[in-house]
Amino acid sequence: MIHPSIPKNEIQRLSNLKDYMIMDTIPESDFDEITMLASQICNTPISLVSLVDDKRQWFKSHHGLSVKETPRDFAFCGHAINNPDQPFIVADSRLDNRFHDNPLVTGTPNIIFYAGIPLLTPEGNALGTLCVIDNQPKQLTDMQLRSLSALSHQVMCQLELRRKNTQLSLTYQELINNYNDIEQFASIAAHDLRSPLHNITALIDYFLDENAASVSPDGVVYLNHIKTSSLQLTKLIDAILAYSKSTQVIITSKERFDLSECISSIIQLLKPSANITINYPQEETYITTSRIAIKQVLMNLMNNAIKYNDKPDATIDVSFYESDEDYHFSIRDNGYGISEKHLDSIFDLFKTVKNNANSGTGIGLSIVKRLVKKLHGDITVNSKKDIGTEFNFHIKK
Repeated sequence: MIHPSIPKNEIQRLSNLKDYMIMDTIPESDFDEITMLASQICNTPISLVSLVDDKRQWFKSHHGLSVKETPRDFAFCGHAINNPDQPFIVADSRLDNRFHDNPLVTGTPNIIFYAGIPLLTPEGNALGTLCVIDNQPKQLTDMQLRSLSALSHQVMCQLELRRKNTQLSLTYQELINNYNDIEQFASIAAHDLRSPLHNITALIDYFLDENAASVSPDGVVYLNHIKTSSLQLTKLIDAILAYSKSTQVIITSKERFDLSECISSIIQLLKPSANITINYPQEETYITTSRIAIKQVLMNLMNNAIKYNDKPDATIDVSFYESDEDYHFSIRDNGYGISEKHLDSIFDLFKTVKNNANSGTGIGLSIVKRLVKKLHGDITVNSKKDIGTEFNFHIKK
């Protein structure tokens, strides 16, 4: 018996094999179906997807054979991977000096005929073979050999798909870990920034209370400017933190809920003044999606409709309908309206339209658009100055 030699690219080959994270994994039907087809096409009782590491050949699929691995020194596949660009065929192992006294020939599984097609990676490394085995001498026809080569290509397609999926999973997990780190940093930074800003506003109030008579009118104005700027900066920090967390709500499981009850709870939270009438579907209307995301989107849009409305009789109309594939929402008001020149940019981060002293941070509508996109939808706006604004968005069911 002649032991298989070690390929010249063995270090790279073993590293490549490790990349696939396939060794010692559980059986999978995708591979078992391929070995079954290989045995049927080649008319052999045994077919294997064999992968060769530094000490053994391990079978990802073993049709017609109960063992899961054998030593590398006995492996026919160990010889096959030394010629990765061509089939490795042994018509009768009893007549071959390399194998005639091999324990796999003289004993179970009594390998007489062997044909293996190397499993070649895009990097040019042979991981193992798709092979067929018989306990009697045999020759494959050209059609059988071509079919076996095609099936070996499908094995590599499955392995490559597995590798890419694994890489994507690892990348996704790394992104999640990075996101969590950034979120934690943002929370700590926001807390550390809030404290001195709160101290500034508190000290200004205390100073003015204690020294109002001795501070000039201009001094009071300057101090109030500092206080206003500090409060605005605190508001901006809170908004940035909210933006960083906005898509996290999508991770929560979807649920079936009553949209009418959801809107009613939003109105209770917003506490609109008596001159504001909000019309919305009163009948039970059940939808299935992320309740938290929808509530955040509607709350942002309804809060804007309340905040930017100077009419003595303000109205907000919330409407809903569903099509075969989507849920459709509309929020219309009779408030300030938005000038046409700003319509293309209102969803941009930090973009504000300064209609009054209540102008926000420019983050709310960015969060709205971000959430709608995450729910596989889109949002548009129509508005006329001094007449009102209408937001329309839809999401996938």
